[in-house]
Amino acid sequence: MDVFGLDPIQATILVTVIGVALQVGLGFGQSGNPFDARKLLTSAIIAVILSFTVVATVVQSIPEGADDLTVFIILIGVVASIAGIDTIVKNTGGVIASRALVNSKKR
Repeated sequence: MDVFGLDPIQATILVTVIGVALQVGLGFGQSGNPFDARKLLTSAIIAVILSFTVVATVVQSIPEGADDLTVFIILIGVVASIAGIDTIVKNTGGVIASRALVNSKKR
């Protein structure tokens, strides 16, 4: 199925890039830290790897004949999911680190 005139691979790449750009921008804006290219690149690579499979699956599952509004809403949901990946990764890392600290203090 074409997504706004793009084949599924092109649509997957475009949606992934938009979502990762949003994720990196929001992550940098929330951090309040000075710009660090290494951290930005690391975050972007993780987001691309995690996002590409999600986006490809969603793009492939868009029903044939779906109207443009439905496709647009589906893709906005995927972009929002990608932007949330950063928060999930950071929160999960924080929980793991804090549990490791608590467990090390118990010993």
